[in-house]
Amino acid sequence: MASSVRSASSEREGKEYVRTFLFSMKIDSPLAQLHIVTKVVGILLLSLIVVRLMDMNNPDPAGTIVLAVFSLAALLLGGVIGWLFRSYLVVLFPMLTTLFITWIVFNPDPGTRVLVHLPVYDGTITLALSLSLAVLVITPILYFRFTREIFWGLVIGIALAVLLARIGLNPRLVIGEVAFFHPLALIISDKSLIVAITKVFGYATMVLISLVLVMTTRDAEVIGVLRQARTPYSVSFFTSVMLRSLSMAVLDYGTIRQAQVARGVALRRKSIFGKILDLARISVPLIVTMIRRSTEFGDAAMARGMTNFSNQPSTFRETRPIRALDILLMIFFGALALLVLGLHLNLSHILGINIASLL
Repeated sequence: MASSVRSASSEREGKEYVRTFLFSMKIDSPLAQLHIVTKVVGILLLSLIVVRLMDMNNPDPAGTIVLAVFSLAALLLGGVIGWLFRSYLVVLFPMLTTLFITWIVFNPDPGTRVLVHLPVYDGTITLALSLSLAVLVITPILYFRFTREIFWGLVIGIALAVLLARIGLNPRLVIGEVAFFHPLALIISDKSLIVAITKVFGYATMVLISLVLVMTTRDAEVIGVLRQARTPYSVSFFTSVMLRSLSMAVLDYGTIRQAQVARGVALRRKSIFGKILDLARISVPLIVTMIRRSTEFGDAAMARGMTNFSNQPSTFRETRPIRALDILLMIFFGALALLVLGLHLNLSHILGINIASLL
């Protein structure tokens, strides 16, 4: 085991970054030194804790905020490239904002104090022709006609339609009314806000800690763990092939995308549908490349006589011992899970934070 670790260390000597499941990380980052078992155990226990903290009857927003900050710091300590770290934050922000708005809209809980009560739907559908409807339909069509884009045309059309309805310049011809469903109203209360905040930071924590695992773990570590667990050679072999194939598929995607750009795919402006079609066209050469690579790999394995996996050939696997720091971290996560799941620890109650009184 020691010789395999020394071999891996000498092989990576002089490298600043090492490839993981997703992109790369600094080889000397703090989380790169942890055992993969520690990461998996920590993520599973933190996920259970977050699910408990997001309980609607007894939410703990302070606890989820602390865990979200902890997971964000862990991702930063993972040695991920700076621009990649910022890119994921940019992607997460609109996703969590959408989750917050969706929870507020579709979970009207009056709580103890209603902050906003806005009628949205009166229970009837009015069939009518109006000026705002015509503007909403014609504006995107004209915008697409001159720019070949549709998104901002929809935004401008909706804004003009709302403006006409607000200022009263919206003559319409009513055809009829149909009763459908029941009246709906937007209700924002103290409890719904507390639960929404808890949900947002809870899901942010689970997303970030999942990124920590896939962005700070190498396929060689997984194979090393299987070796330490003394799994059958056939299982570890096919697992290593699967993980290597995923890593190579990411590289193939980048190569195909660069080839498309070199041939002028991104020279002219396109609508969002055109960009989706460009991404869809990548799937054809990517699938062909994966099939060809799998065929070549199978032929190479057969040529080397790898038809019987009962006898283990001499192969290299990087193994890493579970050190004292790994044991301490697993004990810490286990104790935290016991406090939250068993003893119902609620950080908001301990700190005396009453968010409802702040609203």
